[in-house]
Amino acid sequence: MAVKNDIIIGALRDHIDYDPSRYALTARNELDVLARQNEEYANEVRRRRKVLTKARRRAILTEDQYGDISQLALRRRVHTRLAMALDAVAADDDQVARIIEGAQQAASDEIRDAMSARLVRLAIDWRDPEYEQLRAERIQMFVLVNLSLLKSAHAVANGTALNEY
Repeated sequence: MAVKNDIIIGALRDHIDYDPSRYALTARNELDVLARQNEEYANEVRRRRKVLTKARRRAILTEDQYGDISQLALRRRVHTRLAMALDAVAADDDQVARIIEGAQQAASDEIRDAMSARLVRLAIDWRDPEYEQLRAERIQMFVLVNLSLLKSAHAVANGTALNEY
């Protein structure tokens, strides 16, 4: 999810080209965050289990708490192994590449769906009585905004843009 969001933000807000190495860094950072979180969870579970184990010696535990002791041991092992697995994935270039490919596909799908929804809302019915009047307004807006942006981008690309400083 974080890699997908980074791809979308990079493309739409920051106007940067798709660069798998940039997103590999994001993926590895996210995997590292998840691994460290699971290590913290394992430590917290170990601490809770230790408290229950000490209380068991004093025979002040309920039946549920006795069951919690074995469940907490299992949870600690799961969190520890998950942290190790996440670290292994982060170190594997092929798996990171697969994560990036999946994120790129998800980002493309999300952008496509958003554009489709917007186009559906903007659909114009040529049979509408006000079609001609609205068409003239749309053309004027296109000329004022879109063509100005295109001219500006073209001037920047050709190095003929006016520097206002």
